[in-house]
Amino acid sequence: MAAVRIGAVSFLNTRPLVHGLQSNSEFMLSFDTPSLLSEKLRLGEIDVGLIPVVEYLRGVGDAILPGICIASDGPVRTVKLYSRVHPEKLTDIAVDAGSRSSVAMLRILLAERFGVTPDFHTFRANLREMLHSHEAALLIGDPAFTDSGAPYIWDLGQGWKELTNQPFVFAAWVVRGQVDGEKVHSWLRGAMQEGMAHLEEIALEAETTSHQHGHSLLPYLRDTLHYTLGAREVRGIETFQKLCVRYNIVPTTRELEFVGQGPRVDAPADAPAPTAPGTRSSG
Repeated sequence: MAAVRIGAVSFLNTRPLVHGLQSNSEFMLSFDTPSLLSEKLRLGEIDVGLIPVVEYLRGVGDAILPGICIASDGPVRTVKLYSRVHPEKLTDIAVDAGSRSSVAMLRILLAERFGVTPDFHTFRANLREMLHSHEAALLIGDPAFTDSGAPYIWDLGQGWKELTNQPFVFAAWVVRGQVDGEKVHSWLRGAMQEGMAHLEEIALEAETTSHQHGHSLLPYLRDTLHYTLGAREVRGIETFQKLCVRYNIVPTTRELEFVGQGPRVDAPADAPAPTAPGTRSSG
């Protein structure tokens, strides 16, 4: 029997989900950007992928592995908009080519909070170059740890929390139908439990790649991020889906289906009304 091909994101925030998970005769683990993982899962080049939730809502994959995700319930620190002008005046934004859910969330937040619909341009993740060519830049992952570089810096996790009072789920494990989802779920649930038990070790190991001190990364992994896909996180996905449909980011509502549980039949909560802007100035 062929090994199950598992694809994970190559960012620090994924490490607690795959810590200690080594390729063996049953599965092969590889790493890539969120957007490329989605494409590989869609094309059948991997069997399981930690993909942006918006890509699942667009129809990629067949079912979500329950109980595991990458989410925040407030500031996320690694998904930020850096802008040379106030967000209410934005007309164009450079976005990291590897991002998907974050781009969708940014479109929603700008429309809901500021009533603007700027043009988005794909760009490599270099803040200085992005801001040289465009009014604002969206960075995700490790490059977004910086809190300098533009007059206006907006943590999108905080923006989402202020708008909806719900967590935002950035990514989840999604499987293709021919995979033994129960077996894969067992592997990845065990990997998450192992990772959560070794957060300090993971943070210290990440010092060199993230250019952050290990002791500052520990609160990020332990407190800022949420890895359990519970009822509140699912409601957050449902709200995100409704807003994505409202702004034509996804074509239609997709029933959420979880391995071992079947479709979720709860109706999405009504999308919230905008609240006061959450933008802060860094200078």
